[in-house]
Amino acid sequence: MELALQAAMVHTGRRKFLSLEGSYHGNTIGTLSIADSDNRKKFRNLLPFCQKIPTPFDSRALGKIEAKLKRRDLAAFIMEPISINLGVLIPEKALMTELQRLCKRYGTLLVMDEVACGFGRTGKLFASEHFGLAPDIMCLGKAITGGVAGMGATITTEEVGESLAEDGSTWSTFGWHPRSVAVAIATLRYIIRTQKKLLDNVAAMSEYFRARLSQMEFRKSASIRIQGLAIGLDFGDEEYAEEIAGKARRNGLLVTSQSEGILLLPALTIDRRVAERGLAILEDCI
Repeated sequence: MELALQAAMVHTGRRKFLSLEGSYHGNTIGTLSIADSDNRKKFRNLLPFCQKIPTPFDSRALGKIEAKLKRRDLAAFIMEPISINLGVLIPEKALMTELQRLCKRYGTLLVMDEVACGFGRTGKLFASEHFGLAPDIMCLGKAITGGVAGMGATITTEEVGESLAEDGSTWSTFGWHPRSVAVAIATLRYIIRTQKKLLDNVAAMSEYFRARLSQMEFRKSASIRIQGLAIGLDFGDEEYAEEIAGKARRNGLLVTSQSEGILLLPALTIDRRVAERGLAILEDCI
């Protein structure tokens, strides 16, 4: 993500950024700057030229985005195409199509953070595919090595890449380590070889999770958002979400409490037996 910010500034000659309020893109100074505004309460030295669009991400938000794009001083608009870190926020396709058109019109790069939602998590190899997007920059990580070794990747269009090669600074102490590269190549070969089987399993298990979760009687009304095996349950109650997450963890089910809800991010290779066991634990905890 840091490299994406650098690439956008180098290519456009601009230095301002726009992103979604409450989002998460990393823990460095640059990525904290483009994420949740509450970060500024903790860190006073965040970048000052990062603006936020409040959620919900709908047609009204798009109007606000265009008003800022018209100033032609934004290097990039940054978001997760399906926002895992906003409780599996799933935009409408028409909204994303228009967002891409507006970014091109006003010379702002479109940066898609696929670190959490890429490599099959949402039922497509990349979440951007759900919307027919062609991002100027796409950021990858996590599943690129199957969790075995640390690696991130920043993919750009040829034009942006040429600008970065000429005027950017891409050297890294932790870059392109041989072990991480070998693991990433092996992982990508596996994904390519088994892509149809993998994504078919994601689709089938997604429907199973949707059916089971919709039958559960939560104490608080639950909004269920599912795209592939990115699963968000929003209760509108932070204490209740943490209560469920805590009980689940104590009983052997790892879930993430997030704001007023919880996240379920099962392995893409999960089978019915393991899913049944996990969901039974969750149901016992509510």
